[in-house]
Amino acid sequence: MFVVLRPGVLMKVLAATGFAAFLLFLLLGGLTSAPAGSSGPPPANPAAGGSDLLARTAPTPYVVAGAGKNGLNVRSCAAATCRRTGWVAEGGTFEAECWTHGTPASGDDRWLRGQVDGQHTGYAAGHFLRGSGAPECGTSAARRT
Repeated sequence: MFVVLRPGVLMKVLAATGFAAFLLFLLLGGLTSAPAGSSGPPPANPAAGGSDLLARTAPTPYVVAGAGKNGLNVRSCAAATCRRTGWVAEGGTFEAECWTHGTPASGDDRWLRGQVDGQHTGYAAGHFLRGSGAPECGTSAARRT
């Protein structure tokens, strides 16, 4: 059995169906910027410093203050006992990607992960850095220093 609709009613049914399909498309994620044939977010790169996506955001500049003439050492992990990977002079800039908790340095256990001069990656003690805006490593963007 066939149902015959007038052209005006048919157009309304098609428009409503298209609108419902568009809303469903938006609710299910819409278009993504991933390459064709891939699904989901890009895979984590542990060699680049962890699995969190926030670490891949634009770095936030922090200025070294209170470190004195010796400057600030950048370490391979969030502790003063870790291997030195770089150094920033007093008044110099450390480009922080995010911060994490580590071994306290002068009473402050926050360490910022980032780069010195775009070359040396590591952690710098938050006690000696002035600035704000880097997110906590591995958390949502709503939680910031």
